[in-house]
Amino acid sequence: MRKKLFLASAAACLPSAAIAQTQTQTQVQADRGAPTPGQGQEAGDSADIVVTAQRRSERLQDIPMAVTALSGETFERGPIVNLIDVQSSVPNLNISPRVGSGVVAIRGIGFAVVTAGAEGSVALHADGVYQSRPFAALSGLFDVSRIEVARGPQGTLYGRNATGGAINIISNQPTAQPSGYVELSYGNYNDLSLEGAVSGPLAGDKLLARIAAKVEERDGFGRNLTSGKDIDDLKTRAVRGMLEFRPSAGASFLLQGDYFKRDDAAGATHYIGCLAVCNAFNATTRGYTIPADRRDVFSDLDQVNRAEDYGVALISRVELPFADLSSLTAYRSGSLINVFDTDGTAQPGANISREENFRTFSQEFQLSGTSEPLDWLVGLYYFHERNYARANGRFPPYVAPVASVYFQGGIQKTNAYAAFGELNFHVTPALTLIAGGRYSKERKHIIDERLYLNGPGGAITARQAAPSATVRCTVCLGLPDRVSFDAFTPKFGARYEFSSDRQVYVTAQKGFKSGGFAIGAVTPSFEPETLWSYEAGIKARWFDRALTTNLAVYHYDYKDLQLGQVLTTSSIVTNAARAKVDGAELEWNLALGDHLKLDGFGAYNHARFTSYQSRNPGITSSPIFDLSGNLLPNAPKWTGKIGAEYTEPAFAGSLTVRGEFFASSRVFFSEFNNAINSQKPYEFVNAYIRYDGPNDWSLNLYMNNFFNKTVAAGGALVSPLTGGFVLQQYLPPRVYGIRIIKKF
Repeated sequence: MRKKLFLASAAACLPSAAIAQTQTQTQVQADRGAPTPGQGQEAGDSADIVVTAQRRSERLQDIPMAVTALSGETFERGPIVNLIDVQSSVPNLNISPRVGSGVVAIRGIGFAVVTAGAEGSVALHADGVYQSRPFAALSGLFDVSRIEVARGPQGTLYGRNATGGAINIISNQPTAQPSGYVELSYGNYNDLSLEGAVSGPLAGDKLLARIAAKVEERDGFGRNLTSGKDIDDLKTRAVRGMLEFRPSAGASFLLQGDYFKRDDAAGATHYIGCLAVCNAFNATTRGYTIPADRRDVFSDLDQVNRAEDYGVALISRVELPFADLSSLTAYRSGSLINVFDTDGTAQPGANISREENFRTFSQEFQLSGTSEPLDWLVGLYYFHERNYARANGRFPPYVAPVASVYFQGGIQKTNAYAAFGELNFHVTPALTLIAGGRYSKERKHIIDERLYLNGPGGAITARQAAPSATVRCTVCLGLPDRVSFDAFTPKFGARYEFSSDRQVYVTAQKGFKSGGFAIGAVTPSFEPETLWSYEAGIKARWFDRALTTNLAVYHYDYKDLQLGQVLTTSSIVTNAARAKVDGAELEWNLALGDHLKLDGFGAYNHARFTSYQSRNPGITSSPIFDLSGNLLPNAPKWTGKIGAEYTEPAFAGSLTVRGEFFASSRVFFSEFNNAINSQKPYEFVNAYIRYDGPNDWSLNLYMNNFFNKTVAAGGALVSPLTGGFVLQQYLPPRVYGIRIIKKF
């Protein structure tokens, strides 16, 4: 039984590890007082979330870490396009759109970089497969069983390590009985969405299949007043297929493939103003205007946002006499092109395109077992990526004496190797000691890297002279084109269970993210970042399980954190010195009788630099600023949410009314904490009405952003060479509509 409890903890972080223990987990849940699969939850027990990734069940309430799970019911309430739409439901999760990618931060640990080819500090997984490119955070969500957000460094239980945390998107799996659903929704801005899935057996209980798809289109939230075309619209297509083979009770093989494509004008850049006095290069200084409506733009070209992403994965599980062996093999490929106006006005010639073409291969093995009083898990991981990233730009005509055409690009190859494991020692039935570790080694090689600036005296700067004439360079710097990094990251912890409903835990663990190259900047490589995390938590239930409270407090020592900056002609990555993060998170769920439920969270997160000095690249002739005490980017100090839900029988079914209120303190989008490049404190109100009728159908009415607030989701700084101003992207305005779901 202890073996299964240990693996239940692992499953919150790694869906692929959760393949094992299918047949015996039901008894584990019964022993722990949790509902078994298929059971309804008793009144007052709504916060006891049961998750079933890869045919295994567990209670998140039993896991000794700060983790939030969003169930499939969350996705049935209102329009959820991508992860940005769920960030207000998770403590200290912040996701900013940035030139076609999603900048994800957890507890202030993120990667606010617009450099092509950048990697995130939060690991994003889809059904256990690591999604290496940040634009995957903006991919569509459909047929989702749940989303798990694990906060804090991760790495001793699964493949790709991360300093900030991990987000795991888990799809609905093939079913032994025929089933499926169709979902149709329509809202303002002509938002039309059609989603559905069909699942069931193909050959008895030996071969199961599932296929799901979604299409969605929506008009823009604003217009380009120069061309008259919509901006910030949506057009996506997605499909996923699964085939599961169960040759015996002790083995299963799940093959799945997915495809996603979008082609719209999302992520338009909106001019906000200058960091300092607008210089002579600024478009507004030269007479170009900005729209009265902040959601519109005057632009000399139309926004382009195209992304394509597809892959296949094979998840295998075999029960050996002494342990359980699982394997996850995956291949992914995709591309992104995002074209945007760099001055937000009709001034000609100021635009940039950022593009990526990537392909990855990963292989992971895990072996887990038990020998009283020990539970253990060990794993091996390999990851390879080839990513061709580039940025092309044009400067306004009056900058031509300095520059006219800009190119920054190259190919980066990554090979990452890791061995990891975790051990649980049960000192007593209530006290468990935890120890784990990970050894990571990463090698990066950059090829054909060039920075091209055309103009009088313009040059092609390359990292090295090419062995042939295929790569031209006016200036060949002779910088190293290969780097390698390695690290050992330990984990220590303990938990004490007072009962099946109450436990305390403490952990200390180290996180590591490798260094690399800012592709096309032609600068020396940047260094790894490391983080020591210290966390303590209490998970408890009170008043006959009517109230659930999960409290976590933490302290981070953050060293050599990686930051992105836009210099005069290129985007680079630098290492800041040190930062510290202190915070507390309280999640709660209260059932008041059989009809009324309250839930929410409150989070305090003080993420600040303790030692960092830098010039501000957005200010001409900037002095060196002492940034000690400044907040980290994308890290509001205070966030909170409260939700109220009332359900009453009605019309042979049930009627549910729900309201949500979310609030955030100021969010800065750069390390310099400029007020203009931030979002001031804001609030959101969402409302839902749902009718669940007989014969498994439901009707939902939704309204998000009830008071139609214009909220900046992210900001980007433009080079002083074209004005030194700030461009921002926005969260959706007020949206409302109707959603009909039929299950069968």
